Amino acid sequence: MAIDQRLTIVLVLKGRVPFTFRWLRYSNNVHLPYRILIADGGEDCRLEKPLHDKQWYPQLDYDYIRYPFDATYAEYYEKMVDALSRVNTPFVAMADNDDFFIPDGLRKSVDFLSRNPDYSSCSGTIAGIRIQPDSSLGNLSEVYGRKIDFCRSIYPPGAAIDDTAAQRVQRQFSTYRANWYDVFRAGQALENFRALRDLNPKDLILAQHIPMLLGYVAGKVHRGPFLYLIRQMQGPGSSHRTEIAQKGDHFDRMLLESWSRDFTGFLKVITEAISLKDGINMDVARIVVKQGYRTFMGPGVVACLNEQSHSSGVRHFAEWLASSSGVFAKLARRLIAVMRFFRHMTKAFAFLPTYKKVCNIASLPKEMEHVISILRSPDSGDARFLVDD
Repeated sequence: MAIDQRLTIVLVLKGRVPFTFRWLRYSNNVHLPYRILIADGGEDCRLEKPLHDKQWYPQLDYDYIRYPFDATYAEYYEKMVDALSRVNTPFVAMADNDDFFIPDGLRKSVDFLSRNPDYSSCSGTIAGIRIQPDSSLGNLSEVYGRKIDFCRSIYPPGAAIDDTAAQRVQRQFSTYRANWYDVFRAGQALENFRALRDLNPKDLILAQHIPMLLGYVAGKVHRGPFLYLIRQMQGPGSSHRTEIAQKGDHFDRMLLESWSRDFTGFLKVITEAISLKDGINMDVARIVVKQGYRTFMGPGVVACLNEQSHSSGVRHFAEWLASSSGVFAKLARRLIAVMRFFRHMTKAFAFLPTYKKVCNIASLPKEMEHVISILRSPDSGDARFLVDD
């Protein structure tokens, strides 16, 4: 198999070994023609034996690197910098083990960046799948399954082709489109994660925005009209869900002692990058980031307030009080109006992907055929590696 030497895929691991075997089997089946660097920071050792024996995935060109356990975010950030420093191709893309890259989508993204030096990253449409749990599969019920829902796009359409870094950052804040999984220029990706490592934020959700926003600062971002990636949504063990379960929602995390330090560092890094790229005053750049972050956080904060108002019974009390007479009734009616505004704002800003049950594979994009076949058929060759010694 001919390997395209322009791109390296960095597969970032921490546990969830069955998903890794699924990712490898899919990539081997579609002959993913790019170099793969597997950066394993998990505790589970079951990957080592099969990955050191290249016969199991003969269609893949990969290197497996065993890192110290990602006990803290600091170890994770250091792992990312080390892995990216090993990349010797012009372009790089980050991968999670519960997602599926479309080979032709990667090729088109690399081709586009090769022709357009003013763009920092490129991808296409990112679709989503959800697997309905199947008890007959035991602990693999969320890795494989017969009942699958599919969404053609989990992010709103659009690109960031503005001429200035400030404008592109404002656009990203106002209409969030994750570029985490884009094809990046390798040198720029390494610089982005070095900035993240040096800052060492404790809030992982805030941390994820640093390399993404630095990508928007570095250059324009293209979204091509082609299927690029299929992500499994609501899967077990995701870092985002774990972070929320441990630290809570927007309000809970902001009340942590470490959050103020994290946000101060975040603001400094993005402000300095915009100021340097656009040649503008630091104070002007800082205003851009602050205002943009408020725009981005607004819907989430509104959703929290709306949820709290419902769960605490405030709405019911306000409705009862509004039915009375006097000055308190007027205040209650104003409170109800504010809560209705919150609900309206939440709906206005939300982009809600639509999932449909997969009944007929022929109705899906042709690239889905390999994905569906993998999801519906646990492989006995993978299963043997999932047995503890």
